[in-house]
Amino acid sequence: MSSHVPLPRERHSKSKLFVALSSLGSKKKEHLKCITSHPFNYRCTTIAPNSLDIGQLMKAHMGCYYRATLKLSDLIDPAFIAAFVKNNTLLALSPGRIDTDDVFAIDGNGTLILNVCKDTYESLGIVGTQAKIPLERGSRFVIKIDLKAACMVPEKKYYQRIKAGFDAVLNEGIEFLIGFYDSETGGSLNFDVPGATQCLPTVEEHMVAEALVPQLSELLAAKDKAEEDWIERAQEVFEWVGLATLGSSLVVGTRADPEVCEYVVSEPYTRANLCVVSVNAAECGAFLCVWGHEDAPVSWTSSEHGYLTSGEHMYVEVFAPQSDRCAIFQACGPWDTHS
Repeated sequence: MSSHVPLPRERHSKSKLFVALSSLGSKKKEHLKCITSHPFNYRCTTIAPNSLDIGQLMKAHMGCYYRATLKLSDLIDPAFIAAFVKNNTLLALSPGRIDTDDVFAIDGNGTLILNVCKDTYESLGIVGTQAKIPLERGSRFVIKIDLKAACMVPEKKYYQRIKAGFDAVLNEGIEFLIGFYDSETGGSLNFDVPGATQCLPTVEEHMVAEALVPQLSELLAAKDKAEEDWIERAQEVFEWVGLATLGSSLVVGTRADPEVCEYVVSEPYTRANLCVVSVNAAECGAFLCVWGHEDAPVSWTSSEHGYLTSGEHMYVEVFAPQSDRCAIFQACGPWDTHS
């Protein structure tokens, strides 16, 4: 069971927060869909009340990523597609600002995404679509190429047109961040490309003693998620998670100057020692927080993503002991078409 409540309703004028309840045993598996449909992440934080081994657990399952300089024509080479795209999961993201620069990515499902400015698009000669969230209408375009498609072989005209455009216009080497994973287990695989450098995520761990932790029973057991009290509670939990990941003293009950901040942990709550573990530049019963890369071309389910003022797109999943439900929070900025 799962249904979404958008907070607030304005789609492109304000940031958005979507909240869902998901049953862990449901066939829909919304809690897993939120994770697997959001490919480009740079930070993962787990907040575990009264748990001392969560850091070791995360380190034991931590993989690696790569930096590699590749041309776009390398990404459509049949040997490259056969080795890295067809049978496993490849993620790739180029540097650059998504609102102003040409940004390139492979989304983990075999789709090469080009989010480019008007001049680049017109020079390439490859058909795409006008971006939905540009600075001004017609200033940016999105090209999506299915690398697994039968037409992506040198004998086909479609392939030849793409390669000609890449060779003529986008022919410089680009340093990509690369994630290469086993499609079944999710474990990191060796990205065996000349010049590729393996990188390990950094891990930060700290304890917060005697923190005030919101009780989750009302949030997870709610039957009518449209009720004002439930929406308020959901927002309070989401705000608490943000403060906890920052290590704010407010979560232990410290009162700030009311002229600066009026936040207090709302009741009901319990006291617990928090173990807060963050893995940077990684994809990854507690609070799970994952931050999406601010200049990624897509967020959830290939929704078009822009930066505007923050490039925000992140999610939080909240679990409680002896409960088969979790609450899912998905937050994104005004320039994101996720809905």
